[in-house]
Amino acid sequence: MENKAYAIAAGLFVLLLGLALAASVAWFQGDRTERVGYTVVSRSGVPGLNLKAPVKLRGVEVGHVETIAFDPADPRQILVGIAVDAAAPVSTGTYAQLGLQGVTGLSFVSLEEADARAPLQRAAPGARLLLRPGLLDRLAESGPMLLAGFTEATTRLNALLSDDNRAQLNRTLAGLQQAADDTSRLMAALQPGARELPALLKDADAATQRADAALRRIEALAADGQQLAQELRSRAAVLDRLDAAATQVQASSRNLELALVGDTPPRGRPLLGDLSAASRSVERAANELGEQPQSLLFGRHARPPGPGETGFDARLKAGAP
Repeated sequence: MENKAYAIAAGLFVLLLGLALAASVAWFQGDRTERVGYTVVSRSGVPGLNLKAPVKLRGVEVGHVETIAFDPADPRQILVGIAVDAAAPVSTGTYAQLGLQGVTGLSFVSLEEADARAPLQRAAPGARLLLRPGLLDRLAESGPMLLAGFTEATTRLNALLSDDNRAQLNRTLAGLQQAADDTSRLMAALQPGARELPALLKDADAATQRADAALRRIEALAADGQQLAQELRSRAAVLDRLDAAATQVQASSRNLELALVGDTPPRGRPLLGDLSAASRSVERAANELGEQPQSLLFGRHARPPGPGETGFDARLKAGAP
């Protein structure tokens, strides 16, 4: 009897423990977030979208897909029911797009704002959000145009690479190769001159320095010449003053002569004639002394005979040996 009581107690304990574990699992798995339902309207299809697919608002997961069905009023439309967190800022300008979940091929609903800077006006619960074409949809729509453009580019490339054009391209490449070879030979010919260029530059520098020194000497000579010209002008002024003084002395002599003898003919003025002869003698003596200053010590030498006189020698007169 006692063993049966222990068995019943053990069974009840295991049963209660199982119920508590199931309640805990249900508690942790239960979603107690307040949700608001919205309807996404698509006219182009929802490839890869499944129930319970995540719903993201600007990259943040805020809900999941609850239903996917055709619109009873317009079968060409697909209505996707989504449950979004009530705290998510879904506005009247929010639109939906389909995004890809990695490389699995599955899609999710991405909610975006038409104007992120506009004031936030929350959308009413149950409002319809337009599903705009995504990147893949736009690529699919523009695929035929891309293919046509690729076909046209291929056709033009084939026309560009025709036999004549390839031959012309080969000739052009050959000409470029020849030009490169000529350039190489020209560079090789210019290398000796390039090696001598530093020495030429040094010589040019030295020549420039010598030219600078010559210019400085020329400037010094010009300054000296200017100074000499000033001295010559000053001496010319002195000579002018001497000339004026000589003129004045001559005038004074004339006045003295008039005062002494009066205005008489030259024959009636013996005193003045004697004075003139004496002055001429003094002048000749000064000239002879200037020509032969040694005559003061050794006496005068006889003048050499002139033309027509005895002993005249024309070669001595000309200074010939």
